[in-house]
Amino acid sequence: MTKIIACVPNISEGKDQRFIDDLEARLRAIDGLMILDVAVDHDQNRTVLSFTGSKEAIFEGGFLLYDLSLKQIDMRQHQGDYPRVGAVDVFPFVPLKGADINDAKEWAEEFAEQVAERFSLPVYLFAASARYRYRRDVQNIRHGEYEAFAEKMKDLRWKPDLGPDCFPEDKGVTIIGARHPLISFKVSLGTRNLEIAEAVGHCVADASGGHIRAVAAQDHGDGHVYLSMSIVNYKTTPLYRVIENVRLEARRFGVEIRRTEITGLIPERILIEAAEYYLGMHGFNHDTLLERNIQKHLDEKFLFGG
Repeated sequence: MTKIIACVPNISEGKDQRFIDDLEARLRAIDGLMILDVAVDHDQNRTVLSFTGSKEAIFEGGFLLYDLSLKQIDMRQHQGDYPRVGAVDVFPFVPLKGADINDAKEWAEEFAEQVAERFSLPVYLFAASARYRYRRDVQNIRHGEYEAFAEKMKDLRWKPDLGPDCFPEDKGVTIIGARHPLISFKVSLGTRNLEIAEAVGHCVADASGGHIRAVAAQDHGDGHVYLSMSIVNYKTTPLYRVIENVRLEARRFGVEIRRTEITGLIPERILIEAAEYYLGMHGFNHDTLLERNIQKHLDEKFLFGG
């Protein structure tokens, strides 16, 4: 592949493991499609899949995912902690290697047009694909969530970019577009008070200038609260800085961070930067990393026939 573009669809199902396993198996059977990760969240009742491949394979996998999810997931029955608007809530196209955001945008918009036509589904374009500035942020589109979306669509400002204007109660709507890599993770706090998590999340997100999203929720297992967070631009907003900001704001309430958890895939440079920060390293040479050094020598041997 000369262009590597990944897709990270989020479906509103995180409890029916049999369905998720079947979906994954059928995606893996598609020639040329590479499944990178499947992250299931039971509390949020949501699954995030990551895959890449040729354009043809990605489109085939995407159509299969929509077909199976729309048949399986009835949004009238869905309950989950994370804001959502449809069975296939969001379907981002992310440029990784040999491709830029314009390439991803071209693929995303072509795919969106076919999804709207094939499934008679209202489609909203977001991020780099947005036709209106206020639709660039996916949270603006999700505002009010599924329960308020039928009323929201009556406003001309929220007419879908593609597909029918009427709200399908069983399927909801879908959001498609091209964006840069997103870093998603959870920060569990040492309290069961949801209001504290909401306050901490608001403070951290508001101070980021739009580079951080934070949703407060309760862990149904142990009752502690957590922040489900996303970094929109990890190059300008390092992970360690976000964690330290959460720690700072939480301490105002006498609360500490219990643990963190990465959701989905993450570029290794993020964790290397965090290690450099917390270990106080300066002038660290990445070639001293064992795996990188070995891979570098293997690449040289392969490329130059040594």
